[in-house]
Amino acid sequence: FLDIGGTGSTASGMKQVTSKFQHFTGPYLDYWILDADRKAQNLEHTLHCNIDDCPSASDCEFDVTFSHTVLEHSKRPWLAFDTIARITKRGGLSLHLVPFSYQYHATPEDHYRFSHTALITLFEDRNFTILEVGYDICNKPKDKLLRTKDEHYDQIWLTYVIAQKN
Repeated sequence: FLDIGGTGSTASGMKQVTSKFQHFTGPYLDYWILDADRKAQNLEHTLHCNIDDCPSASDCEFDVTFSHTVLEHSKRPWLAFDTIARITKRGGLSLHLVPFSYQYHATPEDHYRFSHTALITLFEDRNFTILEVGYDICNKPKDKLLRTKDEHYDQIWLTYVIAQKN
């Protein structure tokens, strides 16, 4: 199981984490992180590289590739999807959640938004079958609407995809 961008962006002030989604792996998969953050380079089970170009990740190495609100930070997401396709095993799953409608958030940079059709194309062009694609719509909790001004949204649309490599 590879968690892409799994340590958080310490360069932008986020707290570094090392196992945010480890519970997704269950007892049968090893949990690995791929992250470009410089503070990730000495962590165990971590590939320190940019998902747009990661020669340190071996071909067909992972049963599952996963990211949670990470790929919008890629300068060239088509290259990120090339890497994802290269490192996912045949028959493996690729699961991603990305913003479709969300504020600009430079952590450290913010480049793209993805519709469901964009994710379908990005995966089908790389020999994946789409198992499910859709939107997760999140509303700001009412208590935050009343008390905070630092979250600049009332509603977020996140696009998700589950794809299997052929």
